[in-house]
Amino acid sequence: MQKKLYRVIALIVIGLLFINAKVINANTGTAGNVGATDTTGIGSVSRSSFPLVVYGGEPEGVMAAVAAARQGVRTLLIMERETPGGLMTYGGLNYLDINYGPDGRNLNRGLFSEWHHRVGGGISFSIGKATRVFQEMLAAEENLQVYNNSRLLGISLNKGKITEIVIERGDKVRVLKVDRVIDASQDADLAVKAGVPYFKGGADIGLPDRHMAVTLILHMGNIDWNSLKRDVANQKFGPSFINRDHAWGFVKIGRLYQPQDQNIKLRGLNIVIEEVNNRAEVYINSMLIFNVNPTDRDSLAEAYRRGQQEAEHVLEFLQDNLGGFKEAVLLESPAELYVREGRHILAEYQLRVEDLLANRIFADTVALSSYPLDYQASTPEYDGFVLFNPEVYGIPLRSLIPKRINNLLVVGRSSGYSSLAAASARVLPTGMTTGEAAGIAAAISLARGIELREIPARAELIKQIQSELKIRKTVDYFLARGNRGLINDEILLPYLEELLSWGLVIAGYKNDFRLEEGISGREFAHLIVKGLKRREAPILYEWVPGGLETMSSEKPLSRNQAALLLLVAVSKRVSEMSPDEYYPRAVELGLIPSFIQETVRSDRLLSRKEAYIIIGDFLKKYPLPARLRNIRGGE
Repeated sequence: MQKKLYRVIALIVIGLLFINAKVINANTGTAGNVGATDTTGIGSVSRSSFPLVVYGGEPEGVMAAVAAARQGVRTLLIMERETPGGLMTYGGLNYLDINYGPDGRNLNRGLFSEWHHRVGGGISFSIGKATRVFQEMLAAEENLQVYNNSRLLGISLNKGKITEIVIERGDKVRVLKVDRVIDASQDADLAVKAGVPYFKGGADIGLPDRHMAVTLILHMGNIDWNSLKRDVANQKFGPSFINRDHAWGFVKIGRLYQPQDQNIKLRGLNIVIEEVNNRAEVYINSMLIFNVNPTDRDSLAEAYRRGQQEAEHVLEFLQDNLGGFKEAVLLESPAELYVREGRHILAEYQLRVEDLLANRIFADTVALSSYPLDYQASTPEYDGFVLFNPEVYGIPLRSLIPKRINNLLVVGRSSGYSSLAAASARVLPTGMTTGEAAGIAAAISLARGIELREIPARAELIKQIQSELKIRKTVDYFLARGNRGLINDEILLPYLEELLSWGLVIAGYKNDFRLEEGISGREFAHLIVKGLKRREAPILYEWVPGGLETMSSEKPLSRNQAALLLLVAVSKRVSEMSPDEYYPRAVELGLIPSFIQETVRSDRLLSRKEAYIIIGDFLKKYPLPARLRNIRGGE
């Protein structure tokens, strides 16, 4: 009883101290030597110090902790759960989105390659084996200590640095003095507690409430794999593929399945075998759950409950329709949902869509990636999209260094990426490599006695990190070759970048922008409205969308029709003009870019390239509000 009372008192006192620290931070920007260390006289509080603390047992956190320990740094890994692996082990995500280079080889090497080889080297893996390998990698490092089943209570700041982290573990409150910190939690929870700025969802493209659906990965048993092969061979549900441990495709199932919960839908099935005895035990990545706040635990818990209810209905559907599932049973669900998107922290460099379009390799590249910008559906009404498919691009170390806090790195899906760039950079192999890079960078920072922010400008230190990651030769090759972007048309490029950066144009897996095709007046008008809305342009008065809808049609767009729609967009009285006046008036107002004036000298139908130049030029005329400019990397 007395022990429990001490614990309650400790939590109350530390909570009050952190409230006080937060007030000081808010008012002065610094905290001095505030609060959390002053625990004199409180029972069940322990104190210790570590040069490096890694927060989060996700795959990225394991890589960061192991990398730092191998560099000789005494490291502590703090995990909320019992065992490591996070999304892979507790979320049931046993399928890898591999980054392949132009030569077809895996771009992610180093510790990821070591782990990947030990779990089988394929695109799918056993969850149990993944857990064991993570545990073995951690246990092998004598410089590494692990605190599992821990809860983050708060932090202390001093002059822009995290000085102490307070956690609850078992019946003890632990105060940890730290020099460097790596946040590897899914949503950068520690960084946010420290005051790192961030945005949520698609706020950087004017869509703050938009985020990718979450998924409850379905765990089923008693699957007849040979029977499933027959349905795949018959292509019963659209293009489908199968090998010894993985089946994917089945796109028609997503259209045929009628959910009980209208905020849930199925996409094509991605089925991975976990075990095979006489029958297969599988995990299925297919269920999309909408209307969820991905950073709210209550909302996630409700989504999880809804997903489990829907799983019963999905099972019945598969039993009745898909070969191999006639006698299938539901097994225990993964402990957590697969959440694709939550927070995006603001970093020293915000990785942009334009960087991926250019296949840009930065001087301070610490990870290579090539996965398509695959943005999963955000509402039941619309499918997701693939913005485009880069060849290979770099993740700069600066994107792991958050603003405001000087001794912190953030790795994983919440790193410093734009929401659309994150649709590619969020995949686990990329995150695991950035985790390793962060561990090495933290070790260098400690050994050299320099700030983390100094490392990106030190070429010899970046090369050291790249060598440890086993990517230096590859990076040097691409730097020597120079960036070879997907678009080589220098006239079109800045305008296409503008449209892509707001998610207004998509090219798909094949990078087909359809530039030589025509475009309808209605689509042209819709792109103008979407662009003005997302940019929060001051000229988007309430009558403009209706006016553009009225004055446009599904007919192919001509030069003069484009001029008319631009005039409507800037609220000119087109009813008082003759059709012959539309184009000259638009030129007079500066609404027609010089390239169009020079190349489209008569009224003719426009190509998409020409339409994109006109729209991109038009949107770029209106400066962004300061808030949007800030979260988009200060552009």
